[in-house]
Amino acid sequence: MVGLIWLVTGCGSAQAEPTAVPVPDTPPPVPTVTPTETPLPTPTAKPTKVYLLEYADLKNNQGPAYSQAWSPDGRLLAVAGRGQVKLWDVETRQLFQLLEEHTSYVWGLAWSPDGSHLASASQDGTVRLWSGPAFTASAVLETDWAFCVDWSPDGGLLAVGTFTGEVQVWDTASAALQHTWRNPTSSPIISIGWAPDGRTLASGELRGDIHLWDVATGHVGQSIQGYTEARRDVNGLAWSPDGRLLASAHQDGQVRLWNAANGQLVRAIAAHEGWARGVAWAPHGRLLASSGEDKWACLWDPQTGQRVAGVQHNFLPVWSVVWSPDGEKMSSGSGAYDDSRVGVAIVWKVR
Repeated sequence: MVGLIWLVTGCGSAQAEPTAVPVPDTPPPVPTVTPTETPLPTPTAKPTKVYLLEYADLKNNQGPAYSQAWSPDGRLLAVAGRGQVKLWDVETRQLFQLLEEHTSYVWGLAWSPDGSHLASASQDGTVRLWSGPAFTASAVLETDWAFCVDWSPDGGLLAVGTFTGEVQVWDTASAALQHTWRNPTSSPIISIGWAPDGRTLASGELRGDIHLWDVATGHVGQSIQGYTEARRDVNGLAWSPDGRLLASAHQDGQVRLWNAANGQLVRAIAAHEGWARGVAWAPHGRLLASSGEDKWACLWDPQTGQRVAGVQHNFLPVWSVVWSPDGEKMSSGSGAYDDSRVGVAIVWKVR
């Protein structure tokens, strides 16, 4: 059955909120940004009309879809589960490949820029690299509990965020650990994202700080802290396609947009009741997707902060959202926390 949804009311609405080289023994001081409590203007423009049509219902079956990743050619959608990753052929709605070598939950997924490799980050203490076209396991990186993973834009490096508060940078050709950058607070790193120009790497902590690492020096160039008194785990990070804005999803239900040049808050969106889990920019940059505990996946106009569409996802918390490379589809992944039996990804046509 095809679902058609526009401007539904289950998601929150926009509102203002108060807002690689070895590291030297004595790194330079880290600029810390504490956003000021400047109210944001209330948007008055009418929202863009956006429709969501259900395109494919992909049963994940085993565990929540904590992460998803779309192959660069748009053919395959990788969906995480408990100890496994499923590769779906989106057009045929058929399972293309089942990757089963992990022994615990898979928290993060990322394709190499050329689509030749898939990286999967797991609670079992490893990141595995899968090589196409058959996607057999080609390398096992011993990382400790890995929450998140992302490839550098040129595909030469792989960044991993760990439970122990490390950013690990691996050489993808040799599968060798190149750098270990220690989080200033030692809080687990639960989200990570490489800037489009490859010069900066953003990491988000369980305790809520966001660090922007200078890749050339391995130093934290900027830290964003103290922007709310509420619990603020940085559950998701996503760079805008032009690299000017960084979007973050938080435990307090907010999606925040940051100026990447100076770390100042551009806009706060009251996106979800309960935690906001995932965030993803459309490739064209005109829409932002978010997911949350309130069982909704939502689309936002980042220029105004207004909601333009939303879907309630199978009455389960929505963990992840991801766009197809052409920006014509968006997939939302749901599941019950710590439940090995439940998980589903639904692909939506965006019009």
